[in-house]
Amino acid sequence: MKKCFLIALVAFPAFVTGLQAVEAQNQNPVPAPEVTLFAPGELPTTATNSAAPAFSPDGKIVLLGQSSGGSNISIMQSHREGKNWSVPEFPTFSEKYHDLEPAFSPDGKYLIFASNRPATAGGTEVDGYYNGNKYPGSGGNLWRVDYRNKAWGTPELLPSGINANGSVFSPAIAGDGSLYFMRADSGAKFHIYRAQMRNGQFESPVPASFTINKYGDYDPAVAPDESFIIFSSPRPPAPEHTADLFIAFRGKSGWSDPIDLRSLLSENVYGVEARLSPDGNTLYFSNSRNASGLKDPKATYIWKVDISGILKVHGLR
Repeated sequence: MKKCFLIALVAFPAFVTGLQAVEAQNQNPVPAPEVTLFAPGELPTTATNSAAPAFSPDGKIVLLGQSSGGSNISIMQSHREGKNWSVPEFPTFSEKYHDLEPAFSPDGKYLIFASNRPATAGGTEVDGYYNGNKYPGSGGNLWRVDYRNKAWGTPELLPSGINANGSVFSPAIAGDGSLYFMRADSGAKFHIYRAQMRNGQFESPVPASFTINKYGDYDPAVAPDESFIIFSSPRPPAPEHTADLFIAFRGKSGWSDPIDLRSLLSENVYGVEARLSPDGNTLYFSNSRNASGLKDPKATYIWKVDISGILKVHGLR
């Protein structure tokens, strides 16, 4: 997947394997939720590509990655005004570089995002190397920017333990500050890592237990209490050349086997850049399916779907 555009634990009642989860779903069927368009749609925009909406805890601010006609992808910001969203505008920290995949901290005090911006002023833009290909100037590292008194601070590069190379994207922040992200090492496929936050510092990242080297996995979205995670992967049963969205639940023994959300919710629930609403009940994701249900290879749309039924079946609601 070419990323120059898109691309403390609570106890769970019981460790649920993928097969057990499907059986539980069959025994407690969830009505098929409606899959609706968020951007363009609820969010007014003329951008041809939109992805990865990050919502403030109160749901009044959303930041997302946008680009048009092959132009530079940037993070844009919109405010909720009553029932409507404002036209997205550049926040003060984004416009010049490839900035994408913002993630709000659960407390709303800071944002972490991916960018190809130089590590130091006057330096060169970051090169990427993943999926066996090199992407000069189109790599990514993770940056943090604080949000205080309704204003953005100055972005700061995360430590080298996180940014081990120029192929680091898709942050997701847990309630205790621990960080999930995707990284491709030695030009290989992307995999999801987790770095525990302890005493204000990140510990060494470790790969997720559900990772499969052959297929890779990417774009994590995690509940603040880390009770579940949603991510993208081309692993079976995803159709060929397609990324499906998978959900895994956290138990005393670790992560459950991932379950394909396409099979649980709708054939229209697939794609990349998973994000959660502040209450965790709504999943946002991106693919090339337009409002007419047709695939548009030159555009990317943000869709949303209610996942509260699935979470209820698994004792999380």
